[in-house]
Amino acid sequence: MKRFLRRAAAVLLLGLALGVPVCATGAAAAPEGDPFVRLEAGAEETIEFVPPANSEYAVYLFSAGKGEAEGSAELTLNGETVIAGAGSGALCSAWLVAGERYVLRVRSDEPAMVEIARSALSRCFDQPLPVEENVPGGKMIARAYDAHWYEFEASAVGRLMFTCVPEEPGMELRAALFDESGAMISELEALPGGACMLLTRTRANRRYYLRVCAPGGQTGYYFLTIHRRAEDTITSALRFEEEEPQTLAAGSAVNLAERLRGEALLWASDAPEVAAVAQDGTAVGLAPGAANITAYGMNSQAVCRVEVVDVPLEGLRVLNSPMQLAVGDEVEVAVARAPRNASERGLRFSIADPAIASVTEAGVVTGLAPGETRLTVTNPSGEISAEAVVHVEPAGRRYRALLVGEQNYPFGVNAERTGSENSVAALAGLLESGRFSVTDYEVRARADLSRAELIAEIRSAFGDAAEGDVSLLYVTCHGSYTGGMSFLELSDGSKLSARDLERELRRVRGTVVAMIDCCGSGGAIGAASERAAFARGITGAFSGAAIRGSRYRVLCSAGLDEDSFRLAFNGESGAGTMATVFARALCDGAGWNLDRNARGTMGADDDYDGAVTLEELARYMAGRVDWYLDRASELTGTVYRQSVHVYPEGDPFVLFE
Repeated sequence: MKRFLRRAAAVLLLGLALGVPVCATGAAAAPEGDPFVRLEAGAEETIEFVPPANSEYAVYLFSAGKGEAEGSAELTLNGETVIAGAGSGALCSAWLVAGERYVLRVRSDEPAMVEIARSALSRCFDQPLPVEENVPGGKMIARAYDAHWYEFEASAVGRLMFTCVPEEPGMELRAALFDESGAMISELEALPGGACMLLTRTRANRRYYLRVCAPGGQTGYYFLTIHRRAEDTITSALRFEEEEPQTLAAGSAVNLAERLRGEALLWASDAPEVAAVAQDGTAVGLAPGAANITAYGMNSQAVCRVEVVDVPLEGLRVLNSPMQLAVGDEVEVAVARAPRNASERGLRFSIADPAIASVTEAGVVTGLAPGETRLTVTNPSGEISAEAVVHVEPAGRRYRALLVGEQNYPFGVNAERTGSENSVAALAGLLESGRFSVTDYEVRARADLSRAELIAEIRSAFGDAAEGDVSLLYVTCHGSYTGGMSFLELSDGSKLSARDLERELRRVRGTVVAMIDCCGSGGAIGAASERAAFARGITGAFSGAAIRGSRYRVLCSAGLDEDSFRLAFNGESGAGTMATVFARALCDGAGWNLDRNARGTMGADDDYDGAVTLEELARYMAGRVDWYLDRASELTGTVYRQSVHVYPEGDPFVLFE
């Protein structure tokens, strides 16, 4: 059995991967763009590079021609050589410091591609993510110029079609295919709308690699699919049943897949601002004009011309009138057009009394002072208009969340805390998708913070909190309990004690919800795995402070004498499903499916009132964590134990609705 060793436990691969937290990763990012540069034979290239995080980085040279490329590389800082190497593949590697400006000089005897990549899972050629044929996979480019590497084994001889499709408007993807030696086979064809594709033939049981990035610096989700069809099932050429252009009113939609003969694996529009198309073939008219929408199949493609016609606007109506909001709240104006598919989409907004409320060009109203005023919305010419009453009440409770995932550490063992990124992303999805009381959470997610940066983020996120507000802090990191105190171990190697964290949060007005997801975190509230530990007089930083009032609500992932585990469901210790057991149990209880990134059932809502209290969540999470670890223990033959702790116990404070 393959093992991934960690500081306090081993990650075991048996359909379920489990271990003490290690960091997720990020790719190298250059100020000028994607650090993946083409080299001509015999030419020298100079590349400036600023690492986004403290980490090990490597310089790779990939053949991009018929011959095997060999070259040399020298990385300097302030004119002094940091590393140098020669050959092919990984030329050299070194630990680089975030924020420093390095200069790479590289040359090759044959056409080649050079990349500066973080030596970590999914971010470099040597540590790719596994993908399978005919299994679509979604991944997020979270930071500008991140790149993702994938690996797959061809199941048979025959044709494959690679498709990379962005989910975010305006995001342009690029990808390249490599063989197992690291030679580039082909770059995927860039398509209108930001997608890219490649149709090629593979050899059975050969390993291939794919690199995906957004060279324009955009971020967001994308979907990668490796399509394979049995040769005898590939249909004849794609063809639309109607050859005449499809007429579509602006604002309306039509499913072009219903008019297509054959199987389309990808759809693209050459004028997405006129007519956009989804990957199920649904075309939506956005503005008058014409667009060619192409359906791509395994062996052919077909084009349907869509003509979007002008439909005159006859009337406007504000759907959310009267508008009621509190001081500081924002509400987007919902406007209905008559007819619904009217081509004129532009709107103008104005407020009668700008001292009571303001409105942006996009139609977002902000309450400024208690009172009542009127909102007017018109078309650009001012010929058609509608009004709405805006009633502003005194400021209500605001909800803020700071979610911190420590992913990358400057030491050799446990340097990669895989699962942190997914845990933070899941909690962000939970908070951003739901409602809390009558308002939304203001969510801020951060990664790889030093002690000073974490304190600065806490002050920035919660500094203007009022007495009635709620401030939620979630931190997942390495942790320890020594000398009678829990410590958070941060990405630069520094530590923050639970006592110092409490002293910092003491500055925050209102209710503070602290969720500490790390080994030994229970010491923050004096919680050990055995209740008898309280007889020894253990008092936590938060529980001791909370005795003086009811400001704190605290959830800790483990007792002061316990490790805090992570798990995945695909048997890979660093793959995309890895997340902390604590985060999984929290999401299950609060109504978020971590693996599908979608709303789920609120498992902790015992009384089915649509609200989850601290008491309900803590009770549910305790059982859910046990359930996860029992399954892991059954699969691996190793007993895993981790206990969730809460302060104060039995608290009816509502956390999620």
